[in-house]
Amino acid sequence: MDSITQGVLGAAIGEAILGKKIGNKGAVIGAIVATIPDLDVILYLFYDKLEMLSIHRGFSHSIIFSILGAFLIAFVLSKIKWFQSIKFKTLVLFSWLCLFTHMLLDTFTAYGTQLFLPFSNRRLGFDSINVVDPIYTVPLIVCLILSLWIYKSNPKRSKYNNYGLIISSLYLVFTLLNLSLIHISEPTRPRLI
Repeated sequence: MDSITQGVLGAAIGEAILGKKIGNKGAVIGAIVATIPDLDVILYLFYDKLEMLSIHRGFSHSIIFSILGAFLIAFVLSKIKWFQSIKFKTLVLFSWLCLFTHMLLDTFTAYGTQLFLPFSNRRLGFDSINVVDPIYTVPLIVCLILSLWIYKSNPKRSKYNNYGLIISSLYLVFTLLNLSLIHISEPTRPRLI
């Protein structure tokens, strides 16, 4: 997915998990943490474009990276004043969700990710959404804005953010169901050798 969508998803996770405790800072940190896996694009400076096709969405998009990264990020966050009142396990959960949902969202595109590195080099890609998909992103952005700015002082502000997460997640499920229906209804074609 595009970086804007990844950042918005991280911000929504930050609002959902940390918003009640640290306000809008949770969304900002969530957006930052959620974009960390895409920092592998820095390697474009050292590799040609063909090599980068196999490197991007590689280890930085693996389950192992999400687990190790979650503990490292939670440790760093626990040293920052804003986060010291938050339990370490909550920070680990927050960090892991930001990282893992980034990777998971990328598996819905045609490019997929090497989610199981270092155990398997195979890319997992469902090809059910476009890299830029406003149908997924817009509800997430609108509901996040409602939570962070419009209903900021409302004690139930997080419900709007949660609506955005639910709508966007249901859309992803719909794309998978739609894709499976397309594959079921396709007539079998003879292969050319």
